[in-house]
Amino acid sequence: MRNSSRPFLISFGVAFVSLLFYLGTPLTSECASREASNKTAQIRLINTTFEQEIGGQRAPSGKTFLILKTDWENIHPKQKVEKSKLEGKTDRSMGVGGLRGGGTAKKEEYVDMDIAYLIKSIYAHAYLLADGLAYPLHQATEEIPGGIKIFEPFSLPKLGDKRDISLLYSVPEGGKNLAFQFFDYKYGHILLPIKGDTEKAMGTGSLSGKVLGEVKTNLVELAAHALDFQQTYAEKTAPQGWRYAVVRISGKSLSGKDVLDIVQLKPDENTWIKADGGYLYYGSAGSTTKEGFIRFTPEVYMLQEVAFLLPEKTESIRLGLRVKNEVFHIDLKGNPQGLPAAKEKHTDGDIMEVMLLGTRRENGNMILDLGIRSLNDKSGLEIQTRNQFILLVGDKQVYFDQSATNSLAHKPPKKFVVPPGETVRFELAYVTEKNPTQLYFRGYRSQAKLDLSQ
Repeated sequence: MRNSSRPFLISFGVAFVSLLFYLGTPLTSECASREASNKTAQIRLINTTFEQEIGGQRAPSGKTFLILKTDWENIHPKQKVEKSKLEGKTDRSMGVGGLRGGGTAKKEEYVDMDIAYLIKSIYAHAYLLADGLAYPLHQATEEIPGGIKIFEPFSLPKLGDKRDISLLYSVPEGGKNLAFQFFDYKYGHILLPIKGDTEKAMGTGSLSGKVLGEVKTNLVELAAHALDFQQTYAEKTAPQGWRYAVVRISGKSLSGKDVLDIVQLKPDENTWIKADGGYLYYGSAGSTTKEGFIRFTPEVYMLQEVAFLLPEKTESIRLGLRVKNEVFHIDLKGNPQGLPAAKEKHTDGDIMEVMLLGTRRENGNMILDLGIRSLNDKSGLEIQTRNQFILLVGDKQVYFDQSATNSLAHKPPKKFVVPPGETVRFELAYVTEKNPTQLYFRGYRSQAKLDLSQ
């Protein structure tokens, strides 16, 4: 048994180290120059441009692209450094050179040295605030004229060095209050007004608008705002008989002390929909980073989306969220019913309960309807499906067939991790013409043979 773990927190530190080395026609444009600074950097907003299309990519429904043209300058004061250290000289007298023959110690010389302004990833620091919500940089920032690699280091090596960069955001159409927020917990945040009231752009720090349900831990505050059904999401069309359930979630990180952290979740491991019959559908897409995370910033709520692929006839929907090893539920529609009564079951110590819910023949294959209930509320439970669920056909062992199982509506996920204390229902397909007599289960604490003759 292994606890599935992923990078969960990202520090908001900005490093300052010793010197080491438009497309289309704008709809509107605001050109009033604005600037602000902290102890080390000054940012000037040159102009803003709204676009409906960038490089052939149209803005999502209800959204518009916003391009910020900015000028960045290193204003970090130079630091005095011992000249001998820069030249690599060492004191070979062990600090007593001035004691020989009555000589005098040489006075140390100091020189002024530039301190490089360095950001490991601008994506983690630069946000657009709109009517109380934060929006991250759009990946297409790397493709627009004057854009920047948003996941790579950005540096201004010397005092007075400047660089013009363009930043791209996808924001709600008709936003009334807009501002640019650069997070830096070491040297001070930088806030630039863009449109309307800056305080309203930042928000009150509390949830606003319609809320379907909310949860709060010591790490993050989350709320579900809307549930929509779509046939296509992120340019992918749902298979026949299926559709995407898109959940809009706002969240704010509460993690950290002096330096607050970004909290990030992986949709296919940390979010799921529970539907009638005990079926779980893990997140399949969303407003994720390049690494596949959805993120939540400190201080300002960030709006994100998670998409789940569900059968069209799904009626009752409950959102599941795993934050570290805490599990939370928010009812989005109806009240999902649980598993049917098990025909056979086995308890694997304090780890899990395995249930045989039914069997059937389909396309010549034997289909097993199974359930797992995690008895561990401290960590996720990783299931090794092939090695743990084996059919016994006479004196032979038959392992489930991956291709046949993939064609099933309720196949297990590729990375099968049962959330702490949660129940998951799934199906496995076995290629065998003979009727099996038992299901051999290999647990973490025990083994068992479940009778299939019923």
